[in-house]
Amino acid sequence: MALAGRTAEESQLLGALRDGVMRLAHVEIRPRQIDSEGHIPGSVLSALAEMGAFGLSIPEEHGGAGFSLQGVCSAVATLAEVDRSVATTIGLHLGLGTRGLIAYGSESLRAKHLPELAAGRKIAAFAATEAGAGSDLAAIATRAIEVAPGRLRIDGTKIYVTNGGLAHVFTIAAATPMLGGARRGHSLILLEKTDAGLEATGEEHKLGLRGSSTTCLHLEGVEVPADRIIGEAGRGMEQLHQVLAWGRTAMAAGCCGAARIALQLTAAHVATRRQFGRPLAAFEVVRGQLADMAALVFAMEALVEHTCAAESDAPLLAARSRAAKIFCSEADWEVCDLAVQLHGGAGFIEETGLPLLLRDARITRIFEGANDVLLVSHGAAEAAAPTVLRTTLGERIAQHRDELRARLGVRLMTRQRLLHRLGRLLVLREAVEAAALRAEAIGTEEARALALHFAQLASSRAAPLFAEPVAGIDAISLALTEPR
Repeated sequence: MALAGRTAEESQLLGALRDGVMRLAHVEIRPRQIDSEGHIPGSVLSALAEMGAFGLSIPEEHGGAGFSLQGVCSAVATLAEVDRSVATTIGLHLGLGTRGLIAYGSESLRAKHLPELAAGRKIAAFAATEAGAGSDLAAIATRAIEVAPGRLRIDGTKIYVTNGGLAHVFTIAAATPMLGGARRGHSLILLEKTDAGLEATGEEHKLGLRGSSTTCLHLEGVEVPADRIIGEAGRGMEQLHQVLAWGRTAMAAGCCGAARIALQLTAAHVATRRQFGRPLAAFEVVRGQLADMAALVFAMEALVEHTCAAESDAPLLAARSRAAKIFCSEADWEVCDLAVQLHGGAGFIEETGLPLLLRDARITRIFEGANDVLLVSHGAAEAAAPTVLRTTLGERIAQHRDELRARLGVRLMTRQRLLHRLGRLLVLREAVEAAALRAEAIGTEEARALALHFAQLASSRAAPLFAEPVAGIDAISLALTEPR
């Protein structure tokens, strides 16, 4: 995945990393073995640490490479081409695991932990999700209370903690009432594996990403000094959204790497597999499906590039990362599903690697914010503060948005189905705009053809979303959910 705007030094280091990862892939990274055994061999993690993979996002003064978000995304996409569990382990460490500490941590916390994290001698995890708080982060029940001056006690349980069984350092989100002057504030807090009362337990058995560690994190009477708070106490939600913007963008980049491999495998298969006396690629329907896959991958990569370009603009990065996460996770699933379909019966056989690609893709539509929740948020943000939508599709979306605002006024903010549909329209518009910009920057006929194909595909998918939702759905849903 070639991202525009990298520095020459980043490009050189990324080239070396890619060469190292590909050599490692031929020797030690065996995706099906990682999947069946449910863990990444320590030798693989050690080799990646020696390559500097764990320090890519960490500032140079703390022993890392100091990569931009674009550089990190290129690295994660490369890893995802080889194995998605490996990419998730490294990507979580580089994104959610360390971003809060890098962006908001005190000098003492950074000096203590970042060199070890950069070297891969320590691995980072992030813990926000709870049984009663998934996409609804405001419902976090884990509490950190000041029990003595400068001393916190933390109690709660986190679930689905990626890297939980590997991590030495955890960034957690906790309610911190009265700290920092906020009666109902939240804070990000750094915890260490050795803290008394902290226990990571219960590796989850998952549909996909089986080599990635996922555990619960139990916090019972964990007492730590108050200087473990990352950044300003009580402002954790604001910080959390910025950390998530980085994490979502890196995750979207992983989707790009996996989808590109699915496309490459499929292009090779349809060129050689013969049916009815001809290669599959000779059939018009097959060529159309392959063209759709190529256009989707092009747009995925374009939207990640477009998001990375907003790294220095926090509100814009948050909005674009939301769109990139939604679009890339759904397009990754679509591309991998089409890859299975075009491989026919072979696509259902584990040895091809395609079932693993499909299973690993599924969670990306759920974690780091469930897509349906993010779509409603995306639509609500546009309804509350309209933006200029310059493309042809964007102009039509803007007209639709204005009609909804004129007809419903503030009631629009309570109509989740309409906001969900508006959010999806906006995601398509973001992807079309990004693809057009990428094609213009590349300047080749192939790039322009891919961008045009995607624009046509997006327009066809947008068309039904302008219509009113199907009537009667409320009555149907009530009938399905009410006790009988």
